[in-house]
Amino acid sequence: MKPLSADHLDHVMTWINDPDIVKNFQHFDKQFTREDELGFIKKLIASDSNRVFSVFDEENNYVGQVGLNQISWENKLGRLAVFVKKEHRGKGYAQEMIRLILDKAFKELGLHKVWLVVYADNAKAIHIYEKLGFQKEGVLKDEYYWQGRYHDMMRMAIVN
Repeated sequence: MKPLSADHLDHVMTWINDPDIVKNFQHFDKQFTREDELGFIKKLIASDSNRVFSVFDEENNYVGQVGLNQISWENKLGRLAVFVKKEHRGKGYAQEMIRLILDKAFKELGLHKVWLVVYADNAKAIHIYEKLGFQKEGVLKDEYYWQGRYHDMMRMAIVN
């Protein structure tokens, strides 16, 4: 895990406009240019409420991103975001990335709770989150609008 840097722009651009991936992020309904994404990366880096990391394997191949967003320091909680590139899926990277970011959240940042939202019908992801200790908090009805229809999202969290 390396802290997100502007030097990672080329890596991020490999997935930022892939509809299969961005459907998991709310409000990603346009094509992003390099300039758009560089500006967003700079905002994330400067922000006190985000801690985002790029992940590379042993051969320094880019695997994906993991981070804590919307950190509320007064409430000691943050929102988990994790993404693994398609060619690296099914190799255990997501679980390891989540373990690493939870360790950082609880031990280094002093957070009490990490939460996330996931498509309510994404059984594979829900299984992974539960395996790592996340518990279901509830279903957010019609929370995301994607490809012409509304989707239910499940909120899950883990408390330290």
